[in-house]
Amino acid sequence: MTFQVLTKNFKLNQTKEQAFNTDTILLANFIKVPKVCKNILDIGTGSGVLMLDLAFKTNANIFGVEIQEKRFIQAKENIMLNDLSERLKVYNKDLKEFNNKILFDMIVSNPPFFKVNNNQRLSENLEDLIARHEVSLTLEDLVSNVSRLLKYRGTFYLVHRPDRLEEIIYLFNKYNIVLKTIRFVHPYLESRANHVLIKGIKNGNLGLDVLNPLIIYKEKHEFTEEMKEIIGDF
Repeated sequence: MTFQVLTKNFKLNQTKEQAFNTDTILLANFIKVPKVCKNILDIGTGSGVLMLDLAFKTNANIFGVEIQEKRFIQAKENIMLNDLSERLKVYNKDLKEFNNKILFDMIVSNPPFFKVNNNQRLSENLEDLIARHEVSLTLEDLVSNVSRLLKYRGTFYLVHRPDRLEEIIYLFNKYNIVLKTIRFVHPYLESRANHVLIKGIKNGNLGLDVLNPLIIYKEKHEFTEEMKEIIGDF
């Protein structure tokens, strides 16, 4: 069953399985698009939320790659729904097989967070499984292909889990992406971080900026003032 979401800037049709979550909103808010940016790639575009949000922040051409056919079709329909077909293009491809004649100024991704192991009980819903677990795209697949597709001094924005940060840093170093900015996200002030927002630069200069943590709730079901502003801008 499809339902429509109305955000500040765009309309979005999606199913319950394809519904975007707080991760996407946090990443959208964290991304800063430079004026000189001409071409952006969204990896794992889902129903097209990040592509649509970026379209109202920049005049750049925005491309999406989505391996799941149902989500690809939904993203394509949402691009048409917002009359953005001239600037936004989405491809139904495995990232490892995706090639483009250009290198991108910026790449953004809200990828699968979780590794797959034999002792883990996985979702029986294949669409949900591919979106959440590294079935079709491992973290190394992601970072290596970002490096392949990103131009010199291009920017990579990522949301992920703090327990994968050591691995992310290792892979960034391996594939010539320099970690430039991180921000930890905590559910509550006294809770451990459960997400981390990351900015990297391909062949960038050394120098890391650790931003103040972002706290989601001040108490149960009540957002902090900063989180209210973030959601209000979306």
